[in-house]
Amino acid sequence: MEIDRKTLKALAADTRLDILKSLSKRRKMPSELSKELDLAASTVTEHLDRLEEAGLIRREETGHKWIYYQLTEKGESLVKPRVPIQFIIVLCLSLLIITAGFVYVNYYRGPDMTLPSTFGTESGGLAQSTKTTITGVNITNQTNTTNSTEIP
Repeated sequence: MEIDRKTLKALAADTRLDILKSLSKRRKMPSELSKELDLAASTVTEHLDRLEEAGLIRREETGHKWIYYQLTEKGESLVKPRVPIQFIIVLCLSLLIITAGFVYVNYYRGPDMTLPSTFGTESGGLAQSTKTTITGVNITNQTNTTNSTEIP
């Protein structure tokens, strides 16, 4: 779809956007749009003319006194995108969760599924050394502890 100057001008008014959204549900007469948007019939007619000039809506005469307006393909593609945004959001979130799970399993949990030791040391004030293997990497933790005595 190509957006030209007339289309941009037609989309510049909030009222015209409201009309497009309303027409996306079904075809309507100007009087219906006037009541729905709480605008004067002449104002709605003027906006409908601008939208028709831009090729976003078309006028449909039924052969009776009623005139309906409905979206063209161009107008429909602006109001209703072909791929729903909810689908794109769910797809992106799913990929993010899968990637996070992959990183967690491969980085934090090695093939032998051991976690680094982060437990405290026993009393005695001695330094302890703990070795844990995470995917073939040796890590040494040195912890110094001292006995504390409460002073009354």
